Amino acid sequence: MEIELWSVVAEPEALALAGPGATLLTGADAAFAVGSDTLVVIGRSESGTAMVLSEPFPELVEERLAGVLRPAVHAFARLPEGCLALGVAQAAELSYRRGALHDIRLSFETPIPPDLLGQVTPGLDWLDLAGHDPIGAMERFIAGWYAEIEPDETARHAEIEPHETARHAEIEPVETARHAEIEPVETARHAAGPAALRAFHRAAAGRPEVYGLSCQIYPEALPGRPDDLLTFGQEGDGVFTLLMDPEDDDPRVYYDGLSDRLLPERERLGGYLLQSTLARAAMDGPLGGMAFVDTPQARRVIAPLRRVPLRPMRWPSLFTRCYAGPSIVVVIGEDDADWYEMYVGVRHPGLLRRLRKLGLDWESFTDGS
Repeated sequence: MEIELWSVVAEPEALALAGPGATLLTGADAAFAVGSDTLVVIGRSESGTAMVLSEPFPELVEERLAGVLRPAVHAFARLPEGCLALGVAQAAELSYRRGALHDIRLSFETPIPPDLLGQVTPGLDWLDLAGHDPIGAMERFIAGWYAEIEPDETARHAEIEPHETARHAEIEPVETARHAEIEPVETARHAAGPAALRAFHRAAAGRPEVYGLSCQIYPEALPGRPDDLLTFGQEGDGVFTLLMDPEDDDPRVYYDGLSDRLLPERERLGGYLLQSTLARAAMDGPLGGMAFVDTPQARRVIAPLRRVPLRPMRWPSLFTRCYAGPSIVVVIGEDDADWYEMYVGVRHPGLLRRLRKLGLDWESFTDGS
C-alpha cells in the first residue's frame, strides 16, 4: 500500500503501512506500528524538517531503531482530521542519557511546505494573533503549552467565583494585602476583574502552573488600596506587586516596588498577560534553562524563532522581549548593551539539543535527565 506525501489519512490506514501482523505500541507522545521491516510513527513535528520523540519508549521500538539493520520509518503528524503523511524518515538519531534512550530525532526526506507547517507544529497559531488580539493569543498559547493538563471545564465556561478560583491555584497573596481590611461586598464586586483578567482565569482554570512562581498572578484581584487600584499579582519573592485600574476592561498595568513610584508597563493588561504567561513558561517550566549571553550568542539562539510583536516588558529586565517557535519560548532581557539575561522553556527535551551545541555558559539547565 502506498500513501501520497502530505495526504491526510485515518490512523488505522497509516498504521497499516507497517504490514500485516504489525505490533501496535504507544510511547510518551507518539503511536507506533512495528512491522518486520517497517516502522510507522504518528507523532508531532517540531519543525519543517524533523520530528523529535521523547522518552519513555516501548522496548521493541528502541530495539529496532538501535539495531544494525534499521527499518524504514514512515512518519505521520497528528491533525484534528486525521494523520498527515510526512514521508519516509531519512535517518534516526538516537540520544542517550545515563545509558537510557532519551529522545529520537527523525529527519524527513522532503521538508514540510510552509503552508502546512502551521498545521503540524503545535502551539504557533497563537503567534499570528499576538499583535492584534493578545487575549486570544494568550488563550491559545495556554491551551497548547499546557495541553497535557486537563482544564477545569466548569470554570472555563462560567464566571469564576473567587473561592473557586483560589481552589485551583496554591498562591498566597502578599501578607499586607491578605490581611487588609476588605469589605465582603467590595471583594465580591471586584473579584471578577477586567475582561482580560477573566479570560486569563478561564484559560488557567485547573492549571495552577499557569499562575506562576517567578511572577505570580493572584487567583483573585485584591482591592483595599487608597488609590483604588487592584492588586492582581506579585513577584515571586515579593519584590513588587502588580496593580491595575478596576474600571477599565483593558487597563494600564503598574509595578509597585520596581521604582520609587508606580512604574507603568508598556503594554496594557491584555498584552501584559500574554507576555507574562510566556515569561512564566520560559522561567518556571521543568525543561530549559537560564544563561547570560552576549549579542552574538543571543542572535544565534533566536535565529530560528519569531519575535512576539509587542512592546518590551519592564521585568525581569528593563527591556524584555519574548521569542517563540514550535514548543519553545525564549525570553531575553536587556539591561545594558553588552549582556542579556536569557530564559528558555521547551515542551520536549529534544528541543534543547541545538542550544546545548551553542556552548553557552548556563547558570541553570534542566533537560529532564
